[in-house]
Amino acid sequence: MRPLEEIAAITHVGDPVLLTVIAEEVKVGRDEPPAMASTVQLALFLPERTNSAPYFENDHYVSRIDENAPQGTALTFADPYVSRVYDDDIGKNGVFSLTLLNNNGTFEISPNVAERSTSFLIRVRDNILLDYEERHFVQFQILAQELGPSTNLSTTVNVNVYINDVNDNPPIFEQSMYTVELPENMTAGTKVIQVKATDIDTADLSGRVRYTAILGYLNTSLNLNADSGLITVSTNNHGFDREVMPEYHLYVEARDNDGRGNRAQVPLIIKIIDINDETPIFEKELYEFILSPDLKSFTSVAIIHAIDKDATSPNNEVRYEIVNGNYENKFTLDKITGELTVRGRITFPIKARRKRQILSHIDEDMLFLTARAYDLGVPVRFSITNIRIYPPESRTRTVTFVVPGESPDKVKTEETLSTITGGKVIIHDIRPLQPDEPGAKTITGDNTDTMRRSVVTATVLYDSNSVVDISQIQQRLSQHNSSYAIMNGSDPVATDTLYKAENKLLFWLLIFLATLVALTILILLLCCICSWCPLYGTASKRIVNIIKTEDDVHLVHREMANGKQAKSVQVAEWMGRREAWSAEKPTDSRTRPTRWEFHNGRDHFNENDVQAALNNNEGNRRKRSAEEQRRHVDINSLSILGYV
Repeated sequence: MRPLEEIAAITHVGDPVLLTVIAEEVKVGRDEPPAMASTVQLALFLPERTNSAPYFENDHYVSRIDENAPQGTALTFADPYVSRVYDDDIGKNGVFSLTLLNNNGTFEISPNVAERSTSFLIRVRDNILLDYEERHFVQFQILAQELGPSTNLSTTVNVNVYINDVNDNPPIFEQSMYTVELPENMTAGTKVIQVKATDIDTADLSGRVRYTAILGYLNTSLNLNADSGLITVSTNNHGFDREVMPEYHLYVEARDNDGRGNRAQVPLIIKIIDINDETPIFEKELYEFILSPDLKSFTSVAIIHAIDKDATSPNNEVRYEIVNGNYENKFTLDKITGELTVRGRITFPIKARRKRQILSHIDEDMLFLTARAYDLGVPVRFSITNIRIYPPESRTRTVTFVVPGESPDKVKTEETLSTITGGKVIIHDIRPLQPDEPGAKTITGDNTDTMRRSVVTATVLYDSNSVVDISQIQQRLSQHNSSYAIMNGSDPVATDTLYKAENKLLFWLLIFLATLVALTILILLLCCICSWCPLYGTASKRIVNIIKTEDDVHLVHREMANGKQAKSVQVAEWMGRREAWSAEKPTDSRTRPTRWEFHNGRDHFNENDVQAALNNNEGNRRKRSAEEQRRHVDINSLSILGYV
C-alpha cells in the first residue's frame, strides 16, 4: 500500500487512477475444487491535492547571549525549545526557505533552503545592537516559506534573544577635568576636591566603582578615599610650593568591578595660591662704596639689591629704607630701586669720628649705614644689610681687570686681585669682554677668542702700609691658571701676564735633559782618564800624535839621597808609538823631584846615542809586565799633557 499523498504526487490532476482488483476463492479443504478468481478494474479520479504550510517544532523561541558577542556566535535554545521546521508536502510543495524578519542584520540563519524537514542554526552577524546598556533584548521572526510553483505557503515564529550584561564599559567621571585652587601653606587634612565616577554596567555585576589611585608628582602628599572619591592633604610638609611651580597636574584613577575591573583616569589640576612665605634676601651681606672727591656722590653707582622669591605681587615686591647710621641725614636710599645717593656734601667731624672710633673701634675714615629690605605682603617680611662708605683718598682707585673665563667666581677673583694689587679689592661689575670695545685688541693681541675673557670693574683700597707678597702671588696663580690685564678707564695702563708653572711635564723634561747632558760630560771625562774605557785608546792615539811635532821633551831625574844617579833618557818604540820612561824601577817618579826641559826644535838629539839606548834596553822592555807598561804609558801621557 502506498500513501495517497504519494499517489497524488505522481499523478496529474484529472487523470484516472486505474486499480485492478482480484477476487480469489479460498480453499478450506483438500477435497474442495480448485479456487476460482476473477478480476475487475477500477478507475479512480482523485480530487485536487491540498497543500500544507511548513510548521516549526515550537510556536516561539527564547535564547540568551552576552552583549558584544563576536561574529559567528550561535544562539542556543535550551529545553523545551527545539530548533526544527517541517513541511508535510511531497515533491516541490515540500521545498521551503528560511529567512529572518526584523533582524536589522544582527543575525543570520542556516540553512536557507530545505525540504520536508530540517534543523536550523542562528548565528551573530553584526553585534552592534547587542549592547545591554542600549537594550536588554532583541526580537525578530523566522519565516519558513514554500518554494512551490503554484503556492507560497509560509509560517513565522517569534524569537526573543535576551542580552546578558558584561563588564565592557569603564567608569565615567562626571567632569572631564577637575581644577582646584589651594594656598601653598595648606595643612594636613585640608580638603582638596571630591571626584565622582559612575559605571553604566550593572552595579550588581561589575558596575561598582572604587577610586584606586592618584598619579603624578607629589601624589603621596594627597589622600584619596576609595569609596567617596574625597581628596585631602596628607601631611603638612606636602611640597606644594608656588615659588617652585604655579600649578601641579595629577590624575585620579577609578575602577569598576569593585576596584578590579576597567579603569578610567581624569586630570586633576591644583593651582597654588602664593602666600608671603619668602623673605627678601640681599645679594651681599656687606655693601662697600667710595665717595667721589667732591664728597657729593660715589665713584660708581651705589645700589643695594634684594630678591624676594615669592611668585606673585605684592608678595615679591621689595622696598628699601635706611634704618640706622644715616649721618646728618645726608644719604638717601631709593625705596624702589635701592640706589644710595648723597644729598649734600659730606663732612667728617673730628669729635664724631673719635667718638665713633672709641665706641666701635672702627677706622675713623669710614661711614656705616644699616639698610632694610621689606616686601609688601602680609605679613611683612624683611632683612637687613650693612653699607660701608669710604672717603675719597689717593689710596683708593677704580681699576678694570681683564680676567680669563666667561663667568669667574667673584669671591676667588677678589682674593686673587687683592693678592696681586696688595690692597682690598671690591668688585662692582663682571661682564664679558667684547671684541670691539676700546683696549680689547691691545689686551688680547692676535687672539680672537675674546668671549672667554671677562672685564671686571673693581675698586682697590690701599692701606698706608700696603704690602705685595710675590710668593703669595705665585701661589695664588699656581692655583688659578690665569692672565690679567689691568686697565684704567678705557686706556690700557699696563698688562701683566702671569703664567702658571703647572706644566710639570715640561719642567721635569727639562730636568731630565739637563741631567742627561751632565752624565754625558762625566762619562766623557772618565773615558779620558780611565785606561779600561774603550775610548781611551782613541784618546791616547790623539795625544801621542803631538809627540810627532818638531818640539822634543827631555825627562831629567835629579840625583836622589841614596847616591844613585838619574838614568839617561830612553826613547823606545812600543806599539808603533814613540815613548819615554824612567829606567829606575823601584823608584816612584811622583816622590822624586823632576824638572822639564823643552826644546823648540832648534836642538836635536844625537841619533847614535838614541840608537844605543834602544839596543841596550830592548831585552828589558820585553820582560816588563803589562802593569808596568800601563804605568809608563801614564807617565808618557802626563809628560805630553805637561808639554801642552
